[in-house]
Amino acid sequence: MNTQTITQSDIAQLVSNLPKDEVTTLVDHLNETLEERVGAEIAESLDDNQLAELLQVQDSNDAQAMEQWYTKNVTELEEIVADEKAILLGELAENANNISSAAIQPAAA
Repeated sequence: MNTQTITQSDIAQLVSNLPKDEVTTLVDHLNETLEERVGAEIAESLDDNQLAELLQVQDSNDAQAMEQWYTKNVTELEEIVADEKAILLGELAENANNISSAAIQPAAA
């Protein structure tokens, strides 16, 4: 389901003065959040049988089987991911000043 991910470039456009290691941590966190949100959105749209199938495929840890399942059962996957990514980046933009300020504050002794 890794069709669109949030990149360091996305972060750099929204948050300035953030050390590289913190950008990497933020990218990882945002991509985990994106995956959770997309998963929740998809789960809400599935019937009980589809949800059971999805869980079975997820348990197999077979990336190709997952991709095939999503392609067959979630035709609007790209749109869902794009929407959730836009929402998440919008939230980041709204809080960019707080993130930048917090990142450049000296650590408390």
